[in-house]
Amino acid sequence: MPCTLSAQQPTGGKKKLAVYVTGKNIDDEIKYVIGSKMVEKITLSPKYSAVERSADFMREIQKELGMQTSGMVSDRTIAKIGQMLGVKYVAVANLQEVFNELYADARLIDVETGEIMVSTNSSSAVGSLPELVALAEKIANALTGRANAMGGQSIGSAAAPGSGGDIETFTVNGVTFEMVRVEGGSFMMGASDSEARSDEKPVHAENVATFYIGRTEVTQDLWFAVMGSNPSYFRGGNLPVEQVSWAECQAFCERLRQLTGRQFRLPTEAEWEYAARGGNRSRGYKYSGGNYLYYLGWYKNNSGDTTHPVGTKQANELGIYDMSGNVWEWTSDLWSRNYSSYRDGDSCRIARGGSWECNARGCRSAYRSPNGILVRHRGLGLRLVF
Repeated sequence: MPCTLSAQQPTGGKKKLAVYVTGKNIDDEIKYVIGSKMVEKITLSPKYSAVERSADFMREIQKELGMQTSGMVSDRTIAKIGQMLGVKYVAVANLQEVFNELYADARLIDVETGEIMVSTNSSSAVGSLPELVALAEKIANALTGRANAMGGQSIGSAAAPGSGGDIETFTVNGVTFEMVRVEGGSFMMGASDSEARSDEKPVHAENVATFYIGRTEVTQDLWFAVMGSNPSYFRGGNLPVEQVSWAECQAFCERLRQLTGRQFRLPTEAEWEYAARGGNRSRGYKYSGGNYLYYLGWYKNNSGDTTHPVGTKQANELGIYDMSGNVWEWTSDLWSRNYSSYRDGDSCRIARGGSWECNARGCRSAYRSPNGILVRHRGLGLRLVF
């Protein structure tokens, strides 16, 4: 059962906030400790008040859970329930226990807009009350502290950087983004293990020249700064842009080239996989940055049926974020089932990386997905290279 606490009528100008703590197979007492201590810490904030347990919120959550089978409640639904409850924000903490470690993915949702204002992740050992209290305080500080500092703007939490090389920074119409240098080299492309699909074979050697790749997926802020529009289904400046076709991505890259004088483009399939695997720093992981996807990317089991701010999960060996999960990423290459035989007249292009709605298999570094060049959907975005 989830643990839900909500705000009393705020005093001294404090805004009403609800705390929602959930986690499959997590002991109710652990959820209660995390939720209670989050409330205590949030109450000390000059901006928020969160102190009273809410039966109304709990009833609505249970009603929603009874209507679907995923065991999770989407952020949009949480926002609607927050509106019913009369709060301004909901602080959500999703807990998962892995190998005696408790991992918490938390976010602060504006119930009026449904936008994720802040997202963060933390962990602690299971079974120690002081460590659970410290975890709750860390979550509360990250959510309320960052939101206060940014004045409610959408930002990503500071996940641990990888050991990448040179970084070039660009600013376009007030929006800044980073490109990571990937030293060229050779690698074995594809997969042959038990999870590999036929179109991931044969495993073969590829040589890749040095290039730069986006440290994160293209955000909605950057797309808007370049194109003057935002086609995304999920809205938030630091969320990845989605619902963009391959053809529209070409127009975006062309306009960005004009604005910067740099030859921005979509990555080739080989460049994408080389970077996802960590380039010449690769440790041979299944996903981009590790073998346990829960810590690395947003996918079906932890996304809450939505995208998340870029750069809030663990980076890979090169310091690149979200190459497993969050949104699929277009590449420039035509679709081929065996990497080399292209069908005449086939306009399908390849997307990589999986998304918030995929299972873990679809987020592996080797997984490939063909899409028509005019296809748009809420799990499909892009990452830049030059």
